[in-house]
Amino acid sequence: MKGKQNDWKRRWAEPLFYALLGTAVGLAVGAVIVPFGMGVEYFSALGARHFGLYVWFLPAVGVLTVGMLRKWGRGGVGMAAAFSASRGETKNFPLRNALFQFAGTWGAHLVCASVGREGAGVQIGAAIGGGIGARVPLAGAEKILLVAGMAAGFSALFCTPVCALFFALEVTIVGHVRLRALIAAAFASFAAYGVSAYCGMQAFALEITAAAMDLALAGKLFLLGVACGLAGLLFCLVRRFFGGFFRTAVKNPYVRVFAAGLLLAGLLYCGGGRYSGLGSNLIGFAFAGQADPVDWLCKILFTAATLSVGFLGGEVTTFFAAGACLGATLGGWLGVPPELAACLGYAAVFGAATNTLFAPLLLCVELFGGALLPHAAIVCVAAYLFNFGHSVYNQKVREDVVRKALVRTIYGKKRPLPLPQRLY
Repeated sequence: MKGKQNDWKRRWAEPLFYALLGTAVGLAVGAVIVPFGMGVEYFSALGARHFGLYVWFLPAVGVLTVGMLRKWGRGGVGMAAAFSASRGETKNFPLRNALFQFAGTWGAHLVCASVGREGAGVQIGAAIGGGIGARVPLAGAEKILLVAGMAAGFSALFCTPVCALFFALEVTIVGHVRLRALIAAAFASFAAYGVSAYCGMQAFALEITAAAMDLALAGKLFLLGVACGLAGLLFCLVRRFFGGFFRTAVKNPYVRVFAAGLLLAGLLYCGGGRYSGLGSNLIGFAFAGQADPVDWLCKILFTAATLSVGFLGGEVTTFFAAGACLGATLGGWLGVPPELAACLGYAAVFGAATNTLFAPLLLCVELFGGALLPHAAIVCVAAYLFNFGHSVYNQKVREDVVRKALVRTIYGKKRPLPLPQRLY
């Protein structure tokens, strides 16, 4: 009888408990993310209106951001710290990290820095979810609710709950978080989306007419996916290069961020602000057929450099912008309708840079309609394969016996290129 009671608790009581906890996390995260997201929009618009003046304050904001993190950021700040906490490698992800993201991200957008907002939103969600989980007397609750908070933060910002759910699971499952996080993350994602929608936040969405699928189009879409995968890989490599280069060139972090901020401000000013901020302007150019062939590359370089020297923000919105511009450019060359190619690139570069597959596929469906599913599947799978397992995030991979055996069978003892990472 006792064994049956324990089995019932394991099968029904714990999932129900995590559903309730996930809902609570989602509501809490949504209530915090809504003013954060509105603040990002406000400060971005304010910076854009006074671009010629405010961009020159970029070095000062960089110094203040680095000073804030060095003085109060002990215990880990950033996506790497959030992933470490989700794997149980560190005890917690402090709640004060949410305050850092508010101040740092709002400041960066006020002075027209080329950053996004997803990283900040996910970290705010992780801090809130982990803080709630730390007070729950269940083994592993802190890690599970931290992942749920990440899903909620993404969902509330972008109003794409299904994509947010799979994003949070995919970027953490390569470490040590188990699928027990699925229930909590699902309820948190939809609860946060409900709060966000109730407060008037909306997803960027378009109705796209899908081209009839045939073998020729499938081949062109695969080539588009390859290009998107290589673009995501390029961002990962450039981000690491800039980080190492600036740390080696200038040892003092304050001098480093000031000098880099001054250089970036000058370059942004010369570009007329085209590559500043979230990149929403570039997304508009891409869908209006006004994207330049170099827009995707310039946005990647500006974002990688800005984040590498110490500014806060995120990458995902800039991935959307770069991907839309790349897709619109390549669509004309490949003979794919440019608007369709822009939609597919919008999602695929995001997937390639974050080493995710289901998240970008579902993002495309949520934003552009289910008719694009076959097209998105080809492009996103190709992009996932051709990023060669790299990610902008600090993912920790746990290889299994099958993977090792496959590598040895194909390559022998040498392994010239990594295989794509397992999802589950």
